[in-house]
Amino acid sequence: MHQRENDAIQNPFGSAQNCARRARRDRREPRLIAAVICSGIAAAFMFQAAAHAADSSVPIVKTRAGEVRGTANANVREFLGIPYAAPPIGKLRWLPPEPAAIWSGALDASRPGNSCAQMNFRGTRVKGSEDCLYLNIYTPNPAGAGLPVMVWIHGGTFIAGSGAIFDGGKLATKGNLVVVTINYRLGPFGFLANRSLDATDPRHVSGNYGLLDQQAALRWVKDNIAAFGGNPKRVTVAGESAGAISVGLHLVSPAAAGLFARAILESGPFLHIRTLAQAEVRGDEFAEKLGCTKPADAARCMRAKTTDEALRAIFASPIGVARPIWWPVMDGRVIPSQPAQALSAGRFNKVPMLNGSNHDEGTLFVAFGKPVTAQEFEARAQRRFGADAARVLAAYPLASYASPMQASAAAFGDSIFSCPIMKAGELLSAQVPVYQYEFNDTHAPASFIRNPPLPLGAFHGSDIQYVFGGIAAKNQASLAQEKLSDAMMSYWIGFIASGNPGGKSPRWNRLSASNPRVISLAPGAIGYETDFAKVHHCDLWDSMPR
Repeated sequence: MHQRENDAIQNPFGSAQNCARRARRDRREPRLIAAVICSGIAAAFMFQAAAHAADSSVPIVKTRAGEVRGTANANVREFLGIPYAAPPIGKLRWLPPEPAAIWSGALDASRPGNSCAQMNFRGTRVKGSEDCLYLNIYTPNPAGAGLPVMVWIHGGTFIAGSGAIFDGGKLATKGNLVVVTINYRLGPFGFLANRSLDATDPRHVSGNYGLLDQQAALRWVKDNIAAFGGNPKRVTVAGESAGAISVGLHLVSPAAAGLFARAILESGPFLHIRTLAQAEVRGDEFAEKLGCTKPADAARCMRAKTTDEALRAIFASPIGVARPIWWPVMDGRVIPSQPAQALSAGRFNKVPMLNGSNHDEGTLFVAFGKPVTAQEFEARAQRRFGADAARVLAAYPLASYASPMQASAAAFGDSIFSCPIMKAGELLSAQVPVYQYEFNDTHAPASFIRNPPLPLGAFHGSDIQYVFGGIAAKNQASLAQEKLSDAMMSYWIGFIASGNPGGKSPRWNRLSASNPRVISLAPGAIGYETDFAKVHHCDLWDSMPR
């Protein structure tokens, strides 16, 4: 990914009740990372439903590795914490995932497994475990057969989050489908590229372990989901932010061929990623921070470090919190080439796509950043865009915005999210059906931040509470917002079931170069917009080097 995108895209997860309070308390926490962690509230807490109370019916399903015992209520069956791969610990750290061991008896699947190892909000404590390759399954009750399946990949900037944050029960019930949420290795455990690891890897390259985990989970679903009532030939892979970036990369990964029949990307620009050589330079810096400086011994040395030591090296290092570096890379194998080049050449897994962004992707990041004055806005433009700064300032004149912070948010969101995401849709639409959207609820609930310094609008991550049906549980949600959620769930369910979101009011038609219409998802005003590129200044951003 281009460095500007690579350092800026965030979709984190955190505690809704304590996030903003902790951000204010710990002034040492970099403000952009506070935005990273707190913005995950929109993607987690705001739609996370209460646990389903189990009744006397205890469902038991047989997988290839053994039986699992879940829980059920009148509407939903849940099977939580199922291992889809062996724990990537010890000698398996920084290696592709291995199959899970076979077990005897019925595995207790009544609670989620460990989240993957990550630092807490303040960077003071390790959360989760390296033993974390688990997935969760939600199905209707009673169980069906041959149902469509959605596999959800969580966001979190590739450093935070877990599948268990997302309750798939409402979507499964409403859509008569199977919802699967997964964990995957995060941070250095999921995305460290280092020359000393290359020799120990069967692919002879390092990095992208988190992507390989996701593909292992998709293979597990293909092999086992029929036992839960799902159809392995009707799998949709979906995700938001880092999860959506992952989905886009699976599109261009030959190893993912045949693992899914459709794809959903929510706020996930994926056209440009770091090269292996670029990532390995920073990987060498990470090894040095761990004290593993001898090339011949560095792999063994790093594997000998504790989880705590490895994660604390991120936060102690100048390459850590302020500059998130744990991203997928173009390694020549899992990701053979830059995604934009692969799409242009038609080298991708050709499946129907649902793709889109939120109107105000940049607001939350600016809200958690330092105050932006007119002088600072211009100075930032000069630093970031150099010779193109004059064009950027002309496209975002301060006189057109209520404050410099809003101008900054607009430029940030348009350049990092809206236009690259639209560009991906245009490239894909030449060869596969693409259904493009923009989420436009300008009053999307954001209860985790009080008195933001600018209106958040349809901020990054705010759409997910609508897709998973959690908006109805929020006291401040209006009837129009509840109806919007119902409509969005119906569109998503239609796409998961058939590859076409359909709908009647209005019917969602596919994107085409000759008719670049984008469906606008707003309370009481779902309809088509034809000026997306103009509103977000995509001619400007598309013309700038990546």
